[in-house]
Amino acid sequence: MLHRSLSLLLFVVAVVAGCGQPEPPPDYSTTDLQGRLGDLGDAKPMVSSLMIANSGETLIYMSTEPLTCAGLTISRWLGQVPPDAQVVEVVIKGDPAEKTYAVPPSEINYAKGGRSSAYEVTADSGEITFVTAKPNELVEGEIDAHYGDDELKGTFHATFCDGGQGY
Repeated sequence: MLHRSLSLLLFVVAVVAGCGQPEPPPDYSTTDLQGRLGDLGDAKPMVSSLMIANSGETLIYMSTEPLTCAGLTISRWLGQVPPDAQVVEVVIKGDPAEKTYAVPPSEINYAKGGRSSAYEVTADSGEITFVTAKPNELVEGEIDAHYGDDELKGTFHATFCDGGQGY
């Protein structure tokens, strides 16, 4: 009996050990992007994540330099962001909903601070998934963008700014 109990215990330990640790769920309370942004290099930590509604679109701006709601009301504000900043832009048509959007037609773009939006790079493919979608309040979710051989993935948490303009 002891031998059978010991064998059963060893079997259970082997099965549990073979399964590995479950992966923790994504943390949507912050913005955390990983990957490469072409000539801008590896994605740096994002310190700002803000959302605006403009011309029938929802736009999310994530930046390695601080952004403010007041700053987003200035036309062509990207040119006023420090030149070493990485800015990622997510664009969908209409109000966000808790679902996955294909890229394209939705967009995940990136640009360097201190320049105009004419220098932005647009993802070839990918997807945007909203797990929280409160128009004019808060959005949270995940992005997966492909730019040729480069990829950008991660989570976002963005609060709404009234009166913002595209970069």
